[in-house]
Amino acid sequence: MEETPHELEDKFDNWVGRFSLWGSLLLSTLVTVIYCMANPPDSEEVQRMRIFFRESGMEVTTFIKLPREEMEAFAERQTHPFYKTYVRASENEKEEINTQIHNSIDYRPAQYWFNAVFIWFICFTTIWFFGLMAQGVINLVRQKPDLK
Repeated sequence: MEETPHELEDKFDNWVGRFSLWGSLLLSTLVTVIYCMANPPDSEEVQRMRIFFRESGMEVTTFIKLPREEMEAFAERQTHPFYKTYVRASENEKEEINTQIHNSIDYRPAQYWFNAVFIWFICFTTIWFFGLMAQGVINLVRQKPDLK
């Protein structure tokens, strides 16, 4: 039993569609794994500090803007070790802490995993879109001789 050219085209089109889907699944998973390996989740200590910054955001931002003498007096009255550590930190360390404070104001512990899923979704839809566009171009190129 011989297949007609139309049936052959449908098989090829299905093969290209499957390749596009599975290729985008695998590539997006690979990109997400590489991202997660290059940017591991925060340690337990860093997570607790970021949660502290989120919960005490106003107090901490007011503290870091104080003059040196007032900052030392304020740190002596506080029980949390952050304040005393911040006073003793070098200028470079203070800049890093200030950046972390700024980034932690809206921090949630599950944010890392949400971002990883979102990266996978963005990669998947982008790669799959390009695969579907390639499939459409292949179909147009294969039909071009029939347009005469």
